Amino acid sequence: MSLLSIYNNNACQVCGDQSSGKHYGVSCCDGCSCFFKRSVRKGNHYACIAIKGNCVVDKARRNWCPYCRFKRCLAVGMNVAAVQEERGPRSQQAHNHHHPQHQRQLQLVSPPPPTSPGGQALHFQILAQILVTCLRQAKLNEQFRLLAREQQDVILQVVWSECFILRASHWSLDISAMIEGCGDSQLKLLLSEAQQMRADVMELNFLETLILSRKELALNADYALILETHANGALCALARYTLHRSHWLRFGQLLLGLRQLGLRRYDCALSCMFRNVVSDILKTL
Repeated sequence: MSLLSIYNNNACQVCGDQSSGKHYGVSCCDGCSCFFKRSVRKGNHYACIAIKGNCVVDKARRNWCPYCRFKRCLAVGMNVAAVQEERGPRSQQAHNHHHPQHQRQLQLVSPPPPTSPGGQALHFQILAQILVTCLRQAKLNEQFRLLAREQQDVILQVVWSECFILRASHWSLDISAMIEGCGDSQLKLLLSEAQQMRADVMELNFLETLILSRKELALNADYALILETHANGALCALARYTLHRSHWLRFGQLLLGLRQLGLRRYDCALSCMFRNVVSDILKTL
């Protein structure tokens, strides 16, 4: 977020979006206000997805790292006590009355040493946050979002790990330290191989569409035709894009990389850990 946005009275002091007024002592948008209130009331534990605790928090990226967003809320002066004094669930009011400082102490979790069991568990927790972001991104895919929710969920329950590896390997923040801390050598290898594709934003979107357009996962013949159309459209668009940039071998290289993702989707501990919770995550999106 720019300094100009911070000092603009009409801008949210957390993310720079349009402010809707003063919330908990600070001029901010409704999104950051609701995020702050929800975080305090639930006593959420957050950990930085990049470990370093300095992720960019702006309008486009405010949902990427809850840890840094909440840290920013506190830094600009949002008042935890003001949330606790509001009328909330009765059980929460009772808890706040007996433990007035409890929630603020719980919000920002400092990572334990990566080699400890606690450190490894925390790294997997951060990976879970990245997974949620990847699934949310998939739901916003231009073609995929046109499908009925039931069809979306059927597809994502199968291809979620491919979406995760594709997006995580090209994450805009450096998450290498966190991947190292997980102690999952196979996951590290998969991400390293996916990084070799060096896909740009446009290529990532086309590849994601191909992952999400598996007609063999269609619920009926109509959806099979729709998914095949989406896949063919993405293939043509990717071919035109790579040829336009005079990368004659690029199209084939990307398709080979994508095939590797599909063949090895269950080759790491991450898949075993998250396979049974993906359906629960999808219910919240």
